[in-house]
Amino acid sequence: MRSTAFALCAALAVVAVLSGCSPVQDPAPSVTGGTSALEDLTIDACPPGSGRLTSRGSLQNSDDSAADFVVRVSWLAPDGAVLASGWDSIDDVAAGDSADWSVPVDLGDVSAASCTAALTRGAL
Repeated sequence: MRSTAFALCAALAVVAVLSGCSPVQDPAPSVTGGTSALEDLTIDACPPGSGRLTSRGSLQNSDDSAADFVVRVSWLAPDGAVLASGWDSIDDVAAGDSADWSVPVDLGDVSAASCTAALTRGAL
C-alpha cells in the first residue's frame, strides 16, 4: 500500500510540474543586441504577497527606430532570494510608441516580500 501511495504522489508531482505549476517560467527569449531600457519602463503594479500575483505596467520606446522588448520580473524573499520569475515579450514597438505588459505568477503559499523588474531592448 505504501509503494502505491508513494507512486501516486510522485505521479501527481510530475503532472504538477509539467502542467506549469512551477513558479519559474521558461527562460525568456534571447534579445539580439539587447541593451537595458530601464528608463523606458513604467511599473504600475508589482505586488508582494502569496498566491496568484501579476506585475503590470507599460513601456515607451524612446529609441529612434522600432524595437522588441523583454520585461523580466522576479518576486523576492525577505533575504533577496528569487522565489519566482517570469517575463513578457513585446514585439515591434515603433519609435515613440508605448505598449502594455503583464507578468503573472502563482506563488501558492510562499510569500514574496518584494518584486523587481528589468527591461531589455533589441531584436527578438
